[in-house]
Amino acid sequence: MTGGAGGIGGGVARSLAAAGHDVLGVDRDAEGLAALPDAVETAAVDLRDEAAVRDLLADRPLDAVVSCVGGYEIAAIEDTSAEAFRRQVETNLTAVHATVSAALPTLRERGGRVVVVGSMVGSVALPYHGAYSAAKAGLDAYVDALRREVGPRGVAVALVEPGPVPTGFNERAATAVEAENGEATGDEGPSGEGPYADAYRAFEGYSPAATDVETVVERVVTATTADRPGTRYRVSRRARWLPRLARVLPDRVYDRLVRAGLPGGLLWRLLHR
Repeated sequence: MTGGAGGIGGGVARSLAAAGHDVLGVDRDAEGLAALPDAVETAAVDLRDEAAVRDLLADRPLDAVVSCVGGYEIAAIEDTSAEAFRRQVETNLTAVHATVSAALPTLRERGGRVVVVGSMVGSVALPYHGAYSAAKAGLDAYVDALRREVGPRGVAVALVEPGPVPTGFNERAATAVEAENGEATGDEGPSGEGPYADAYRAFEGYSPAATDVETVVERVVTATTADRPGTRYRVSRRARWLPRLARVLPDRVYDRLVRAGLPGGLLWRLLHR
C-alpha cells in the first residue's frame, strides 16, 4: 500500500488489515505511518528512489500493489518552473512506475493485481493544475498500457478515479504554490500582482465539494479484493459525468464550462450564493 500515510491510503491499509490481510504501508512520511495500527507493517521510503523500492520489495510474496501516491501545486503553466513540473511528474507518475515495475515479477507468478488511485483530471485537465493534469493523464495512459500488457499474463489492473476528497490535499497544494511562486517569480503569485494573481486569490481557502474519504476507500478495497475487479472505478458523480461531457461538447464550449466551475467563475458563484 503506497501512500499509506495519506487519507485514502491510510484508510485502505486499515481496512485491509482489519479484514485479515497482511499489509505493508509505504510512504516517505514516517510520522504519518506511525499512526497506522500495529497490524500494518510500515516502511518509510521515498518511492521516487527506484533502488530503494526494489530493495524493499525484493523477495516479498505480493498478491497486490495498491498505489495511492500523489501531490500537486496550484500554478499557471507560465509560473511553473521546470523543477516544479518535474517534481509533480515524479510524484504522480514515476513513483507509481517504480513500485509497479519492481512488483510485477512476483505479481505475475502469483496471479496478483495492481490497483492505482488516479484522478479525474487525467481525463479533464484543469487550469492552474497543468503539471498535475499532465502527470495524471500520463498515469491514465500508463494504466491502460499496463493492463493490456499484463492482463493476458494473469495480473488484473484497476484504476480508481475519485473526484475531490477532503484529505488536506488542497491545503497542501496552496502552501506549495505560494512557496514555489515566491521563489520563482518574485512577488507574483497568490498575493502578488502577476497576470494570474486574480486566479490565485480565488483559490485561497478553496475547498471543493468533495466525496467522503470512506466512499473512496471502499471502492479501492473492492478493486483490491473482488474476485473479478472492474478496470475503472469513477467514484463521484463529477468524476463520471465530466469526462462524458468532454467527449460530446465542442472544445471551446467545454473550456468555458470548466472555467465557469473554477473558484470565482459563473457556475461557481451560482452554486455558492
